[in-house]
Amino acid sequence: MVILGLLGALFLTRIIGPANYGLYNSVAAIFTYMVTIGKMGVNIYLVRERRDAPLELFHLAFWWLLGYGLLLTIIIGGLMLALGHYWVRTEGFIPVLLTLLGGLPLALVSAVPLALLERELDYRKTALVEIGAQVAFYCAAIPMALTGFGVWAMVAGFWASQLVTVAGFFTASRYRPRHYWNRAELRPMLRYGFSVALSDWVHQLQNLAPSMLLLPLAGSEAVGYVALARRFISMLTFVKETASRLSIPAFARIQDDTTRLLRAIQEVIQLQTLALGALFAAFAAAGLFILPYVLGERWNIPSLLMVFTLMGTRTLIGALFSIHASALMVRKQARLVLNANTVYIILLFLITYIGLVISPPEYRLLVFNCADLLAILPGCWMRHLGVLRHIGRVQYGVTLLWTGGMIAALLAPWLSWWLYLVAAGLLGQPASLRQMREILGMLAQARRGG
Repeated sequence: MVILGLLGALFLTRIIGPANYGLYNSVAAIFTYMVTIGKMGVNIYLVRERRDAPLELFHLAFWWLLGYGLLLTIIIGGLMLALGHYWVRTEGFIPVLLTLLGGLPLALVSAVPLALLERELDYRKTALVEIGAQVAFYCAAIPMALTGFGVWAMVAGFWASQLVTVAGFFTASRYRPRHYWNRAELRPMLRYGFSVALSDWVHQLQNLAPSMLLLPLAGSEAVGYVALARRFISMLTFVKETASRLSIPAFARIQDDTTRLLRAIQEVIQLQTLALGALFAAFAAAGLFILPYVLGERWNIPSLLMVFTLMGTRTLIGALFSIHASALMVRKQARLVLNANTVYIILLFLITYIGLVISPPEYRLLVFNCADLLAILPGCWMRHLGVLRHIGRVQYGVTLLWTGGMIAALLAPWLSWWLYLVAAGLLGQPASLRQMREILGMLAQARRGG
């Protein structure tokens, strides 16, 4: 599914160019965040509810999500009309956003049948629906893009995808909503959902920075480069996402054994650093030669690789501390994680705004990505101190050598090829090679054991 999405995205971006791609992704980021807000964590509550939970609970969730979705659509639509007119001031922003917002109630109610499928661990049906939605998106978008519809080609793809998703989940789960309402049952659902969703709401605000700051101050073309680079990063960070998802249940089993927990944190950090660093460096080196043929003349490849390089550097630094959040959650330190996320978001918007306002237009794309890189550092330090206080000292050791070496290799195609010598010097240290052999041996042993 990742490969399908990447191939479709590359072909579509080649046709419509960075400006149309940036405008659509600016609006899509707002829509996605509104879906996150609209769900209110209700989907998590439904999935984690006891096995014999009555179907009425799902009916209640359906009607709440439908009503809340309609209300949210009206409120956000009005707010964005004013924001688009007085702040964003980008042609096409308001009509495209309002067209996408019309799908918000559908996106919210589809969380109910999806929760039923997830409760049954029926990931095969879920995957089939998601693949069908992706196919529908590109089947609708590509022909329209070829005939010159620009950003509206992606809007058509969005609606085709939404309709297939909703119909697919309801069909696959065989769920049919019935009228049911009970305030007493709704309160604990929303209370629990809000408690688990709040930290994610704060963290996901980062995805609005291109829409709310870069778009009005640098234009839709700049957002297009950021959006495509993020697409590449997302494709390559499946290792990090998998590790984060699996780490909480794994850490939960050993949370009372501090020594084992610290060793597990250290091993996950090392695995993430090696895997992500190698993938990012290889992509940056190959992209310099391959992307001009794939994306065509409408895209400035050096600018795209500059954005990718800075995003990759940010991701590698963040990978040193991202797994700390899972460990802190297991130790019931959710407030600390929330505080770190809040500091990051405040700094991201503050540094980005100041940087974009004072910098010349031709440097704003660079400034935006540098601001994001700087903004994560205090939050990383807060997570480090949190683990140090509540769990113990993590031995970073050679992982710092690996991070430095991988960042040097990642920067080399953009800045200078001699940075590969720096990377080789850091990664070729005896302690580094010895730890690499140990990690590879551990993986080989785990594979044989599996």
